Amino acid sequence: MDDRYRFRVHEIPPALRPRERLAAQGAKGLSTVELVAVLLGSGTSGEGVLQAADRIVRRHGVARLPELTLQEWIGNRGVGLARGCQMLATFELARRCADRVPEDAVRVSSPREAFAQVRDLARAKKEHLVGLYLDAQNCLIRRETLSIGTLNTTRTHPREVLQPAIAWHALGFILVHNHPSGSLVPSRDDVEFTRAMRRAAEIMGIDLYDHLIVSSEGFVSLKEKGLL
Repeated sequence: MDDRYRFRVHEIPPALRPRERLAAQGAKGLSTVELVAVLLGSGTSGEGVLQAADRIVRRHGVARLPELTLQEWIGNRGVGLARGCQMLATFELARRCADRVPEDAVRVSSPREAFAQVRDLARAKKEHLVGLYLDAQNCLIRRETLSIGTLNTTRTHPREVLQPAIAWHALGFILVHNHPSGSLVPSRDDVEFTRAMRRAAEIMGIDLYDHLIVSSEGFVSLKEKGLL
């Protein structure tokens, strides 16, 4: 056990107690044990709340705390039904907040939804390469123009495509480029470039979801054609 957690809260100087530190510094300033102690509220006659929190964290591990069942919480000494329900509700609320999609978020979950974000490229006179960078809920974080006016997309270096994904913490992205000629037929260079970008992205732990070609005739998805 960490020696810091052997003391009961009333034995600790007021400025160093978990609740007081949380009020003064915010939750990020507390250790995991201190956060659990705040949620538990108090210890038992034989064990202080910090000691109890430390025991729970050591027993289950930090990563498992959000997944504990009610029975697992109650299985810890000093955690009854009321406290167990409180812990379960706390982690479920945190999970829902993390999964919440903002009302104004733009979801891009299909080639057609991606095309809706780049319709303007169909009228462009020069070739554009654009990246649509997405979060874990497939919500659009950022649209980035990666190159303009090149003869073909293969002249774009992978670092120019992946840098925005890293900067904006994107989980994945969709590439889009236009064919001013109107053709929607992927060239061999288009396919090779797409596969090279997919391999480069995989190394960085980022997913390339699709590559669209757009023109005045509409769009085509390389993924739907089995070319990704």
